Amino acid sequence: MKNISIKLLLLTIIINFSSCKKQKSSFADYQFNNEVQVINCGDLDNELLNEALYSFEKDFVPFYDLLQQNPIRAYNTFTKQATGKKIDPTLFASKHSVALANALKESGFITGKGVNYNNPLIKCIAENMKKEGIKTTFNALVATNSFSKQLFNPALQTKTHKVNGDKYLSLYVALEYFYVEILKTDFTNVDFNRPKATKQENTKPIFNPNANNSKVDFNKRPVKQ
Repeated sequence: MKNISIKLLLLTIIINFSSCKKQKSSFADYQFNNEVQVINCGDLDNELLNEALYSFEKDFVPFYDLLQQNPIRAYNTFTKQATGKKIDPTLFASKHSVALANALKESGFITGKGVNYNNPLIKCIAENMKKEGIKTTFNALVATNSFSKQLFNPALQTKTHKVNGDKYLSLYVALEYFYVEILKTDFTNVDFNRPKATKQENTKPIFNPNANNSKVDFNKRPVKQ
């Protein structure tokens, strides 16, 4: 009996160890290690999740708020567009983010079809989300095991202005509307050295005092040639 108990204990340890290993990816190209680690989900791969969030923000903020590069404004615009229609990640996703999308899939956080709602990460997001109202909706869907993008979308569309202030909600948006879309997209012919977006030039005609700016008198008939 004692031997059987020991074997069961060892089997349990092996299974738990294997489960932990599945939450880790082979990704090693971390570029945001010095940033504040805003995501902490227990035994999950927090390093990868924080990296994914920071890479997402680095990619989309300059694209969605070209003039001011304000994260609040960019998150609002991105979330409104992403929840209303499909976005095109080839326009702004970096090579680094594409690699992260595959790492997130390898770790079991997302699939080629969407976020993995059975992953412990979803409960972590639900527990740590700050914004009341939308948190209530998120938790209710998680508690009833009925969470889906389609069901949460309407609630998110009314709270797009609050996404930036809640990093766990930001992470969900990044995973669902950015990294999942990357997995669905062919990047074979994408030039990642694409020119960076620049501030729009003032296209308003400039008055030149040296030019012939005489007014047209519409009371005069044109001279016949």
